Amino acid sequence: MPDAKQVKTALQGYIDGWKNADREAWLALFAKDAVLIDPVGAEPNTGLEAIAAFWDRIHELPMSYEPVVHRIVACGDEGLLVFKMISRPEGSNGGMTMEIVDTFTINDDGKITQLKAYWDNGCMGMLN
Repeated sequence: MPDAKQVKTALQGYIDGWKNADREAWLALFAKDAVLIDPVGAEPNTGLEAIAAFWDRIHELPMSYEPVVHRIVACGDEGLLVFKMISRPEGSNGGMTMEIVDTFTINDDGKITQLKAYWDNGCMGMLN
């Protein structure tokens, strides 16, 4: 079982990947057979190819993403990430915010095996 440091390192890496728009570093955090569900209730993205396609869909638009972490919690092989994602069109002060809670399961190699994102329309706000 991974220790708390491994879990927190994986979650921080997840945030850093978004912050730095680093697709390769972000994808390297996931196990080959990982499952990403975003949001919960949506069709799961299973395996690295599907998870890469998820990243690519989100990054099709010229947007910047700025995650603001409220809390990272590690319990056993699981982690909880509470954060706000600020997204802005490139060159704009406007945009939107989304309050998100993600849960993670981490394997012994420190890789994400499951990620579930919890958010709905009530979690979104606009920036002026």
